[in-house]
Amino acid sequence: MRKILALSLALMMVLALVLTGCGGNSNTTTTAATTAATTAAGTTAAGTTAAATTAAPSADPVTVHWWSPSGSVNHPDKDAVYKHLCDMFLNDLNVDMNLHFFTSAEYAEKANAAMSAAQPMDIAQTNSSRLVFTTWVNRGGFMGIKSLLEEHATGTYEVIPDWCWEAVTVDGEIYAIPSYKDVVTSMGFIYNYTLLNEFGMPNAVEDLNFCTARDLDALAYEVKELRDAAHPDWAKHAVIGLRNNYQQYYQADQLASVAFTAIDGFFLEDEGLADGTKVFNLYDTVEHAEAMKLIKRWVDDGIYPYDAENYDPDGIMSQSGSRLGAFSFGTVAVERNQYENYEQILVQPRQTFATTTYVHGAMNGIAAHSTAPVEAIKCIDKMYTDSIYATTWRFGIQGTHWNPVEIDGKIRADFTGTKNADPSNRGFYSWYHAEMGNLFACYLPTFQDDQFYEKLDAMNSSACVSVNMGFLANVEKIENEIAACSGVVSEYDKQLKYGLVEVDPSLTAFNEKLYANGAQVIVDELQAQLDAWRASK
Repeated sequence: MRKILALSLALMMVLALVLTGCGGNSNTTTTAATTAATTAAGTTAAGTTAAATTAAPSADPVTVHWWSPSGSVNHPDKDAVYKHLCDMFLNDLNVDMNLHFFTSAEYAEKANAAMSAAQPMDIAQTNSSRLVFTTWVNRGGFMGIKSLLEEHATGTYEVIPDWCWEAVTVDGEIYAIPSYKDVVTSMGFIYNYTLLNEFGMPNAVEDLNFCTARDLDALAYEVKELRDAAHPDWAKHAVIGLRNNYQQYYQADQLASVAFTAIDGFFLEDEGLADGTKVFNLYDTVEHAEAMKLIKRWVDDGIYPYDAENYDPDGIMSQSGSRLGAFSFGTVAVERNQYENYEQILVQPRQTFATTTYVHGAMNGIAAHSTAPVEAIKCIDKMYTDSIYATTWRFGIQGTHWNPVEIDGKIRADFTGTKNADPSNRGFYSWYHAEMGNLFACYLPTFQDDQFYEKLDAMNSSACVSVNMGFLANVEKIENEIAACSGVVSEYDKQLKYGLVEVDPSLTAFNEKLYANGAQVIVDELQAQLDAWRASK
C-alpha cells in the first residue's frame, strides 16, 4: 500500500512577490502574469526564511484552466491569495494558471455546462454529486492519466493507497486523483467525560468497543436515568445528538439510488448479503428496519431529540453539558476543553470502512479535451506533494496569513500575529479544503492535536475495504427509474431517519412505492453490471 505522511516531504520555496494581471472572484477567472522576474522567499526545515532570485522562464507560459468548487471564494483575502498561487505556478512550472472557482451550487451548474461544451478546462474537481465522476467517465469526459502520473507525478502516485486508486480505475486505466484525507467511513462518538465521571463511569464508552449506534443503546438509557435524577432540569434535553446518516447503523456501499452492497462480513441478519456480491434495495432489509425502529424508540424516549432540525437552534442545550455525546463523521481529534461546561473525548469505532462511494467524495480529474494535460498533472502534483502549496491553498500567504514554526522537529502553521489570528475573522482559512488534494501535505495548525496526521493515517490504514472497490455503475438504462425512486426516497426517508413517523406502516408504503417505480429494475440492472465487472477482474 502506498502511503506517506506529508510531514516527511521536503520543504519547497514559496514565492512572495505579487505580479500584475491576476485577480478574480467566485465566478471570474484568475490568471497568472505571462512574464516577470521576481524575488522568491522560502522556508527552511527550521522555519527560517531564505532569499533567492528567480527569473521567469523565457518560453511562453502554458495556459492551464482549473475548475473547482471552493469555500475560499467567500474569504476576504481570496483575490490576493489566488494571485499569489498563480504567481507560484508561473515561476515554478511556467504555467499561466486560470482559476475557475465557484460556490458548490454554482459549480454544479457551470462545470457540467463547460464539460458538455468542451470549454477550456484542464483540471476539474469531480465527485459523486456535482461534476459526477461515474457519469462523465461513462461519457468519455475524463482523460486516462495513469501514464501521466507515472511520468510526471510520481509523488502523488505514491502518496495515495492502492485501494483508493482502485476506486477510480476503469479497465486498468486511472481517470481521477482522489483527495487524500479521511478516505474511510468512521462514525466515532464524542462523549461527555465530565458527565460520565460524575456517575463514576468515565470509561464507559471506551469499554463498549462500539461499532454501531445499537452498541450504545443500554448505556444511553442508563445515563438518562442517572442524569435526570441528578439534574431534573435536564430531563427534556436529548441524551445523544441525532445525526442524519445511515453509516452509524449498518455498513453498506451505495451503488446508485436504492441499490447497495454490504461491506464483506458486516451485514448482520441476511447471510446472503454478507459477502458484498449481492445488490439489494437497502430500504427493504431487516437492517434498515431495525435502524429506523431504534431511531424512533430513541426519539420517543428522549435519547434523540424530537424534530432534530429545529431542536436547540442556538446550541444552548447541547453545550450545557447535559448530553452523553454525539456521533462524529470522519473526525480524527477534538479539543478536550473546547466547551466551558464539560470535557469531551473522541472514541473511534472498532472498525472503519472503505467504499467506492466515499473515495468519490472529492477527486480531481483531467478533462478529455484538455490542451495541457502534462502541465495540469504537474500542477496537481504540486498541490498533493508540496507543503508550501498545500498550506497556501488552505491558509493563505506565508507571512501574511500564517508562519512556519518548528515544534518537536515538525513544521507547523502558526496564525499568531497574522490575518488568521482571530478565529471569528480570518482572512483566508479552509480546513480541510478537500478539493485541494492531499491534506497530509499541509502544515498542521499549531492548535490541532499533535498526533492528528498519525491518527488520520491509522484510521485510513485500518479500514475494511469493500470487495467491490472500483465498481462504477452505468445508469443510462435506468435513469427514469432512478429519478422516480429518488422522488419516493425524498418523500419517506427523511421522516424515518428523524424518527417522526411510525416505522412499520411507513416502510411498507415506502417500499410499495419504490417497487412500483422501478426499484427492482435498478437492482437487477446493477446486479448484472456488478456480476460482469467481478467476472472481468
